[in-house]
Amino acid sequence: MATTSKDAGTARAVDLDRFEGVDVYQERDERARIRGYFPLSPGTPNASDVTPEELMVVSMEIEPDHYLPSHRDSNEELLVVTAGRVDATIGDETISLENGQCAVVPEMEPHGIANSGDETARILGIFPNTELTATFEEPLHPFGTNVVEIHRDAGPESDRDD
Repeated sequence: MATTSKDAGTARAVDLDRFEGVDVYQERDERARIRGYFPLSPGTPNASDVTPEELMVVSMEIEPDHYLPSHRDSNEELLVVTAGRVDATIGDETISLENGQCAVVPEMEPHGIANSGDETARILGIFPNTELTATFEEPLHPFGTNVVEIHRDAGPESDRDD
């Protein structure tokens, strides 16, 4: 994926899986875990010079038999499978997606993704905004809350009252 830096005006490649990932999970379910990368999201390395003004990309890895729990996002999301096979549940429907396929998740529609294959699945979540609130039914770790926010000036954070 090539991106254009606003400042330098030059294109460069961004390796989606070369950023420091975050293991995201729910304590009460060993299978509710993913590895998230936020390479083109606000507040992360390279974000200031590669993130378009109104676009956010989140990259996820889901191991076989693991899943991203059901949640609602404050923005519409385009899910793009770049490796493996997943079952995406959007509302009351579950669809199978393989490498090179995508699905649109409407704003605030409950959705989750389960790896239904034998290899690590890689998925891009593309959002039309640089601010996002994802609300899960149970707390996600390492955030320690069920509400995770990503803002223009900061990476993923929890909505805790510390």
